[in-house]
Amino acid sequence: MLGKERGEGLISLYIVVIRRRVLVPILLCLTWLVVFGLVLAGLLPERRVIVIDPGHGGIDGGTSSNGLLEKHINLQMGHILREVLEARQYQVVMTRTDDSDVSHFVPEGASRYRRDLKGRVRLVGRVRPISLISIHVNWHKDSWRRGAIVYYQNGETESRLLAEAIQKELNALQPVQRQVRAADFYVLRNTDAPAVLVEIGFISNPEDRKLMQDEAYLTKQAEAIRAGLEAFLQQLNPSAESSRGRS
Repeated sequence: MLGKERGEGLISLYIVVIRRRVLVPILLCLTWLVVFGLVLAGLLPERRVIVIDPGHGGIDGGTSSNGLLEKHINLQMGHILREVLEARQYQVVMTRTDDSDVSHFVPEGASRYRRDLKGRVRLVGRVRPISLISIHVNWHKDSWRRGAIVYYQNGETESRLLAEAIQKELNALQPVQRQVRAADFYVLRNTDAPAVLVEIGFISNPEDRKLMQDEAYLTKQAEAIRAGLEAFLQQLNPSAESSRGRS
């Protein structure tokens, strides 16, 4: 009798285990389908992370003119852009927040310059943002050249659309009308998300150089970048961005 009861108990336990093995995956799949449906319907917030990459830093000053270093301008602009985006409820991650490079993410191997670039890419890969915006300053031997220019990785359609949207907004601020440019920069080439590099002006141009030291103007540029970013996201997901605009 005891053997029969024990056998029945084992059978019952086996049935429970089998049910759990079958039901748990089904329930998990149903849960993910419900969550995904709610996100598509705009009823749950999406994970909206933007990476801001202030170029150069540390011993790498970038370009310079009249004692003004690119790395400092990039960092200031990065902080201003972060404030602008966070005010719109985006999550923002910066590749650097002080006067340092990012080579510590890749402690061994290539040169410090190459490790810095790889470190930025590695950070972006960990965060998995919806977009990367790298901030830089331009220079040219012809000092009459001026204006912000947006670069994108050659052959990347979404990055080109993002660049065009941002360039349109920046052109509204400046006396010269610039066109986006395709490029082959390491950080852009090795980033999966739509990515652009924004040269906010020519440090070699006296007028642009003066504007780079004007926080109010940098804020206007940051707002232009934000507006371009949101116009691009509107193209990708009209319903979600319309809801954000009304919030």
